[in-house]
Amino acid sequence: MNANLNKNSRTVAAVGISVALIAVLQALAEILQKVGLPVSLALGLLPVLVAAEFYGPKVGAICGGFFGITSLIIAVVYSSAIPLYSVAINPLVSVLPRILAGVASGLVYKGVKSKIKNEKKSVAAASIAATVSGVLTNTVLFLGFFFLFAGGKTYGSVTVDFRWILASVVSINAAIELGSFSVIVPLVVGALEKSAK
Repeated sequence: MNANLNKNSRTVAAVGISVALIAVLQALAEILQKVGLPVSLALGLLPVLVAAEFYGPKVGAICGGFFGITSLIIAVVYSSAIPLYSVAINPLVSVLPRILAGVASGLVYKGVKSKIKNEKKSVAAASIAATVSGVLTNTVLFLGFFFLFAGGKTYGSVTVDFRWILASVVSINAAIELGSFSVIVPLVVGALEKSAK
């Protein structure tokens, strides 16, 4: 009974820390973009992936949901100044992909880790596979829903078409996120797994 209570308390605390990190990191991403960074990175996804891999898909879904709500709030705040942001006010664009990214990452981590016998190798391989699946789930679903609701429409000076999405988002943002997140998340998850023993 006490062991379960301690585990639940640790999980609740971890969700709280993850939620705080999501808010801070996504705010930082917005600030960096506004001061001239030419890409829009989903930094809030980092804590979602770590939580999903270490605590499982359920916690990943909760953290992903909070990341999605953070994205939706940012879209509401900026939509009057930057019309393109109005597309992300739709929860199918801003919230659902983040929830499913957390679920996918947690499930892939658990599945890959169970298949590899060597503990150290299993954590690294599982985390890399889970991080890639989480980033791809987020990117594909976000852009897919974004295109579904905005494709062919013009927002300010931007007309949303498939070529624009490939050139401005997929080729730059997704590549940076896949490369950097696949290094950062496994390092954090590996350290957490080691400290949990």
